[in-house]
Amino acid sequence: MRTFGKLVLAIGVVALSAAPAMAQQGRGGFGMRGGGGGGAMLLSNKGVQQELKVTDAQAEKLDALAQDVREKQREEFQKLQDVPEDQRRDKMMELTRSINADLRKGLTNILKPEQVKRFEQIQLQQAGVNAFTTPRVEEELKLTSEQKSKIREINEDLNESMRDAFQQADQSDRAAAMQKIAGLRKQGMEKVVALLSDDQKKSWKDLTGEPFEVRFEPRPNN
Repeated sequence: MRTFGKLVLAIGVVALSAAPAMAQQGRGGFGMRGGGGGGAMLLSNKGVQQELKVTDAQAEKLDALAQDVREKQREEFQKLQDVPEDQRRDKMMELTRSINADLRKGLTNILKPEQVKRFEQIQLQQAGVNAFTTPRVEEELKLTSEQKSKIREINEDLNESMRDAFQQADQSDRAAAMQKIAGLRKQGMEKVVALLSDDQKKSWKDLTGEPFEVRFEPRPNN
């Protein structure tokens, strides 16, 4: 279980959107609790559903899709225990992309095109620096090889710092650790944006849309 606990911490850092969602969950804890990634948590988040202006029928289907995604995440991430550590990060990224692809396919069967677009804008906002390492964003922004390399370095440094904060949180105040993580994410985003041209910044703004603050209800301790 100790090894799996370390794996969960790594997943919490690598998976898209995990950090801000877990930060707002407070007592909900770290890692896989609540789904381990932003996609599933965003799907069933009432504030996000209100922003998307979903109907009651759509909300019910989104909640069901979120549950399916969470179950797949748990099953697939547990398999990563058998993956060599030096290959684990790439496997996690590959798995995250696969889950996001399944997520989008499910969304298109439930939401209208404009609702899907807004959901993806919010998802990118939550992803932070990780968003710039996805093929979609790389293509939309037409990132150069030099930019991709620098962004990868920024992302790796950020993930390492966030992992340290997660691990330290086991022995100290988690609220303080998450506040530190929020600061690290902000700094990382500022570094990446500074690498972009004016046209790329405009494209990024179009991809993310109007800022939206996602709030998550703390999960009660059982």
